[in-house]
Amino acid sequence: MSAHGVFAFAHIGDLHLEEPQDQNAVDLSRCLAEVAGLHARGLLDFAYLPGDLAEHGTAAQYAILERALDAHPDLPVRLIAGDHDRQLGSMQDFEAFFSRAAKSPRGGGHETVSNHLPRPRERSAAVQHYYAETIGGVRCLFLDMISAGYGEEGFGLDFRLGPDQRSWLAAQLAKADADGLPCAIFTHTYPDDLREPAERAELCGLIRGHGVRLVEMGHTHYNELASDGRTLYASARSVGQNEDGSVGYAVAAIDGDVVSWRFKPLDQALPFVMITSPADRRLATRPLPDGRVDVRALVLSHEPQSAWRCQVRVDDGPAQSMVPVGPRMVHAAIEWPQGARRLSVEVADGTVNPRKNGALRKDTDVIEPVGRSFVPPLAPERPGSDAFRIQAWPEKGIRGDQLGPNRRGRHW
Repeated sequence: MSAHGVFAFAHIGDLHLEEPQDQNAVDLSRCLAEVAGLHARGLLDFAYLPGDLAEHGTAAQYAILERALDAHPDLPVRLIAGDHDRQLGSMQDFEAFFSRAAKSPRGGGHETVSNHLPRPRERSAAVQHYYAETIGGVRCLFLDMISAGYGEEGFGLDFRLGPDQRSWLAAQLAKADADGLPCAIFTHTYPDDLREPAERAELCGLIRGHGVRLVEMGHTHYNELASDGRTLYASARSVGQNEDGSVGYAVAAIDGDVVSWRFKPLDQALPFVMITSPADRRLATRPLPDGRVDVRALVLSHEPQSAWRCQVRVDDGPAQSMVPVGPRMVHAAIEWPQGARRLSVEVADGTVNPRKNGALRKDTDVIEPVGRSFVPPLAPERPGSDAFRIQAWPEKGIRGDQLGPNRRGRHW
């Protein structure tokens, strides 16, 4: 696990960049500025860009993103391709951008991969953009669902991996198991969206069989969580095309065998807090242990840790103080009484809200831990899909209405 105590990153959703003056380009810059400031304080490991970076995959559109990234040269960024990055049938401009961004130190120094793929029209050489890296004690696997398909406007979605990438992924997961590393997979969309049934079955089987902790995705254009009792599938709203409320970014964390996720709107000022252990009942993979429970939470703030005031509360009981452990985490050991249902953590960082007569800015995260008799659910009938998605969960930024182009056919 990370020297900071937990693996945590920011997910800035599909950008769909077109013109530098557009609102999504402005919102991107605002997201990057906030995330870069938090990374500089050691609070986040990197920013993830899940594809659909440019609306039509053109060099001019990637130039907008490069200028925004260049304003924060010390912010690590990990990126993959989306279907819009091949919207005009070619990924030449994306590949040039990937070469500059991913091969740089800030991008992890990752290379493209040339494979001969059994593509829809012929078997030919194609460049793919998948790679692996251990970050904060977690093996991170970034997949390319785009390069093996048609990728033509008007054809429809054509997500594929190809045999070389599938073999690579199986080997990476086996090696992570041997090394005792938890895994997170980063991809553009749900595994169930792969066009070939055999690929869908293989990818979903690998994820479940190796106990992948987290699959982090874009594409949906809305915030959504789906947990199958072993793996959390999480997607974040688009920055560029969205009907899902306030723009912002998602924060995801892996703390031991617990995965947590919460959306951070830009119109909500810092501080921000997210409980990373224990797990909420909707995301849990095991019961709570007997006796005292360790509560840990990730705090995001621009203020020094000495200014943080953090408290944990069970139901409506008395508040108990939490203490810092590392630069980004707070901790408390508490009793979890039989029949208790609600666990909340509140943080203040000393900043004041001028709109509320100078009251201290605070943030609260709330979960409902499982009981000691919890049993994880059986494997779902449609693994790797949104069939077992969690419904509305406003405390985490989940509306549950699936507005957008890819499930409800909205206008984007």
